[in-house]
Amino acid sequence: MKLNRIKIENFLSIENAEIDFENFSDLVRVVGINEDTKPKSSNGAGKSTVIEAIAYGLFGKTIRKSTEKNLHNLHTKGTCKITLVVNDNVVIERVKKPPMLTVTVDGEKCTKDSIQETQKYLESFLNTNQSVFLASIVFGQGNSTNFLTATPDEKRTIIENFLNVSELFKHRNSIKALKSLHNNNKKICSTLADEASLKLNKLIKRRDSLISMCKEANSFLSSDKAKFIQTHTISQIQEMERTSHDLKVQLASFESSLSDSKVSLEKSKSRVDKLSEAKCEHCNKVSSASYKIIQNEQKTILELQEHITYIKSRIKDIKKELEEKDIPITLQDFELIEKVKGFESEIGIINSDIEEQKSVCEARILEMNSSQKSYDLMRFWETAFSEQGLVKYVIRNILSFFNERSNYYLSFLTKGNFTIQFDDSLQEAITNKGKPAYFDTLSGGEKKKISLAVMLALNDLLLLTGKDRSNVVFFDEIADSLDEEGIRGLYELIQKITQSKRLFIISHNDYLTSLIEDWADVLEVKKKSHITTVRKV
Repeated sequence: MKLNRIKIENFLSIENAEIDFENFSDLVRVVGINEDTKPKSSNGAGKSTVIEAIAYGLFGKTIRKSTEKNLHNLHTKGTCKITLVVNDNVVIERVKKPPMLTVTVDGEKCTKDSIQETQKYLESFLNTNQSVFLASIVFGQGNSTNFLTATPDEKRTIIENFLNVSELFKHRNSIKALKSLHNNNKKICSTLADEASLKLNKLIKRRDSLISMCKEANSFLSSDKAKFIQTHTISQIQEMERTSHDLKVQLASFESSLSDSKVSLEKSKSRVDKLSEAKCEHCNKVSSASYKIIQNEQKTILELQEHITYIKSRIKDIKKELEEKDIPITLQDFELIEKVKGFESEIGIINSDIEEQKSVCEARILEMNSSQKSYDLMRFWETAFSEQGLVKYVIRNILSFFNERSNYYLSFLTKGNFTIQFDDSLQEAITNKGKPAYFDTLSGGEKKKISLAVMLALNDLLLLTGKDRSNVVFFDEIADSLDEEGIRGLYELIQKITQSKRLFIISHNDYLTSLIEDWADVLEVKKKSHITTVRKV
């Protein structure tokens, strides 16, 4: 990323300032004058405000995490606004209150619906982010990025940012989320499968119990009764009972009528016999009156005989029909039959439920197995994107370049006394004149030299990614804690850096100042009455 110009309005202590970075030579000393202190000093003049303004304009955040309230110049009334021109054709305008971010490319508005979306577009378009900016442009005071004291995860994140593979490693989080989702689905399906299996077992147990009760009930019935039950429905049996009852009533009626008719027949025959025996003693004949009675009785006898014949025929038919309608069961049998029929009906319903529940169980098991397979697949990809997978592969392939560049810069800063080598896990091995050394036990100056060398090497990683390295670099109090040998090494390094970049140096070190002041431009930062002005001297 190439920084062209910046306009700062009512930001921190600056009321209004414009800086054209291309209007400076390759080396620029940032000199501070604070007239609000007695005696005058360079501290507190606002030298780092230019760096903070660039960071805020690009990312909406300051390096030193200033509060929102402090960002606005408390001694001016204008709008807090940063305008940046980068890459010759990109204009970025950021306003603090009300919050606003606009991006223009080649005169065309590229601002999105929200600040967040615009910020995402800007970082993608410029192929950078705040981590890369801090580690590749700002060195020294205010930049908390220290590769050597970072955790393994933090080191990996820094490498990801510089190698432009952050999008690749974002898949790891997506994979973790998917793995968790499939694992939860597997647990849910397992629970549902267990519930379905439990319900299925209950249904089977109930069906078996009913079948057992049916068998037990059938054991109390003879084979004829059991056969009768199996071939007739309850309604058919009930209808047969009603018919049988009606026939029995008819039979009893006919039998009663038969008995009465037989009695009447005997009486009529007896009367005929008595009248026939009562003859006249003179003529030996029955009287005409008796004869007439005998004739009537004989007629009655014939009618009764016909009736008796008819009744006997009807009784014979009814008995035959009763035999055909015979129900070989008792009332208790009938009650038992009703229970058995109810059981059989329930068994039919349960069999249907069992088949349905089996389908549910099979579906749940299939879902659970599918979730298990998906979970196992996500575990594989999680491993692939882990420290032992693609991350380690990527790091292994940049180590040689990274180590070479780190030691290249150390050769200037330490005259070759210190070397550093990073392994696959980005754990460093430091040597001092060939002997092992540990970062935590080094002096402040030694730590600063090694840290600077590593950060500059990280900056060189941008060459491997296609990202444009910035044309401007800021050294903010980078010479602090360095001895004269370290300053001379830093001076040689500055000569190398300025061959390809424009370097702005903020430093209170008199020795370093004496080495560079003859060929460096000066950017004066003066603070008076709480207002900072910026100008090229």
